[in-house]
Parts: sequence; structure tokens; C-alpha cells
Amino acid sequence: MLGEKHSLLFSHLLLKIGISLVLILSPFSFLIPEPNSKIIVDPLLQKPWIPDAEEEESRSFHRFLSEFKNKQSTVKKKDAHGRNYLVSPSGQMRFLIDDEYYKEFPVGDEADIAAKELESLYEVRKEKEVVFLGKGIHLCYRLKLEKEPGFFPNWLIRSNEITNRAANEWSDQTIPLDLVSEPYGCYVGDSQPKESLVLESESFRYRIRLPSRLRYEGLYGNRLGIYGENRDSIYRMVRFVQFLSNYLPAGQTEWDEALKLQTSGKKKKNLPKIILSIGSSFDKTRPLRTTKNYFRFWDSMRSLTPTQIRKLGFKRTESKSEYLSEWTEVDEIGNSVEMEMKEYYLYNAPRGYFLSLSYPKREKETADLYWQTIRSSFEVKE
Repeated sequence: MLGEKHSLLFSHLLLKIGISLVLILSPFSFLIPEPNSKIIVDPLLQKPWIPDAEEEESRSFHRFLSEFKNKQSTVKKKDAHGRNYLVSPSGQMRFLIDDEYYKEFPVGDEADIAAKELESLYEVRKEKEVVFLGKGIHLCYRLKLEKEPGFFPNWLIRSNEITNRAANEWSDQTIPLDLVSEPYGCYVGDSQPKESLVLESESFRYRIRLPSRLRYEGLYGNRLGIYGENRDSIYRMVRFVQFLSNYLPAGQTEWDEALKLQTSGKKKKNLPKIILSIGSSFDKTRPLRTTKNYFRFWDSMRSLTPTQIRKLGFKRTESKSEYLSEWTEVDEIGNSVEMEMKEYYLYNAPRGYFLSLSYPKREKETADLYWQTIRSSFEVKE
């Protein structure tokens, strides 16, 4: 019995030693697997996916860098009017119709940029602006062609296509297309890109050149001038305005002016200005006027009635087929302003034209230079 007891104790001791050895050695068995281990591994982990992923990541990274580089290289520029357009590294241009955009005549030296402006306007469905600009671009082309026979730029065909398309799409509108697209023009110059404006009307068949400081009212909102049509005739008058700096009579200060404005209840005084008016008329039937009384038609269109003539002290004298008119205006605070107006009338039935340039008398020197340019350049197509 005693021997058997010792035998059991010895067996129990061996069992404890064996378990301890297993617990001590078991971590190393996981760290050093057998070469022919039969443990099942995820099949995805057995494929060479890491090199493929690195290659795709590299392609995406370089593609991103390429796109970023292109964006960085796309340059925002400004045209002669200070409006924005983009130029890509490949030389492609895109005109921006953004918050800084406003309507303008094209510049002859930048007709290619204006052609891109035309495309952008058509994309945002501004048909009447497209036709107005398109006619101006074509005028720029013709002016260039007169100086350089054979001139035929790449942008011309596309520009004409878009202009014609927009004109056809405008045919359903109630406002005559000629009213919103004429007169059209092109800025030209020898020393400066916008030295003067060449203006044309296809409907009334005239061309004229004027100083660019005279700004067309039709560029701002819907100021389309005076227009009328009846069973006998059609007529149209448009205006170009240059605002002048405020003028104070001798002995009057800005404080005096401000006090007079406040006393009169007016907030501000209108600035003096030089105004060029261009009128055109067309008799549908028989001649309605003569060369001697044609000016009276335009007097009535300008509300220059006999009563108003007496009130202003209006005096008109004729000299060499032109007229010089004088009168006195009173501004908002009671100051008298002496005014003059140069006038020219041409009536060759069924068409008739008139030009007038009004200005404060103190601006006579400037007005004389303007009038010389205007009169010498005015021509009517047969």
C-alpha cells in the first residue's frame, strides 16, 4: 500500500511538471510556426494586392498633381474694359459672365476675346446681347479688313454662326430686334485701344465716329432712346453722354451749394454733361418733309415747343448747313448755366438724319473738337 501511495504521488508530480512545461513553451509555438502549417489563411491576403494598390495610388496622386497644376496655370486676365476671362495652359480662352461683367462695345484689338464673350453670352441665353455684340464684332472685322485686305480670322465663322442663331431665336419676341441690337459699334484707336468709337446702324444705314468718352445710354439698362412707328414713318433717336465734373460759379463754395440743396429739399445736384444725339427717320410712303423744315420734326420729338423756346430764351442761327443754338438753363439750386448746341440736319427722302451736340458754354473748346470728329466722319450708305 505504501509503495502504491508513493507511486501515485510521483505520477501526480510528473503531471504537474508536464502541464507547466506546456504553458511555458506554448507562446513560442505561435511565434515560430512550422514550415508546413495547415492553418487556413484569408485568400485575399495571399494575393499581391499591395503592389497594385501602391501603383493605383501613385497614378491617382500624379493625376491629382496634374489637375492641380493645370488649375494653377489657368490665368485670370482682364480685357480692355476690365472684365474677366480665363486662359488655360493650352491657350484656350473662356469669358466670365460674373459679377464684374457689364455690357460694352467690342474693342478692335481684342475681337478674338469678344468672340469668346459672345459664346459665353449665348450659353446663358442672352440673345439680344449676343446679336448686339455679334454685329459689333463683325464691324471690327470689316474695319480691320479695310486696312488689311485678305484678313480672315479663325473666330469670325463661329461668331457669325452664333449671332445668326441668336437672331433667329429672338424672332418670337415682341420688341423689334433692331431696337435692342442697334446702333452697334467697335472701339478703335492708333495710340489707345479705345481712342474712339465707330458706330453703325444697319437699319438706318449710317456710320459715324465719335470720341469714346461719350458713352451710349443703351449700355445701361433699357435706355433705348426715342423710338416710334406709325403708318407713315419710322424714327429713332439715341444719345451718348459724357458727365462732367461739378462746376461752382465764381464766389460760391461747396458749403454754399450744400446749404442751398438742403434748403431746397433736394439731395444732390445733377452733374453737367455733354450730350450727343443721333436721330434717324424713314418715310414709308411719300416724302413728308422738306430740307427746310426737317428740323421742326426733331424739335417736336425733343419737346422743343414754341412755349419752351420762349421760356429758355432759345436762339438758333444757321451757318454753312449747320445750326448753332443758345439758351440758358437753371440748375437745382438756382444757378444759371449758359448752354450751346451744334446741330446738323440731312433730309434725302425717304431717309432723314440729324446730329446734335449740346454742352455747357464753358466746354466750347472740347465740344468743337468733338464736333469736328463727328461731322467729318458721318456718312450714309446708299
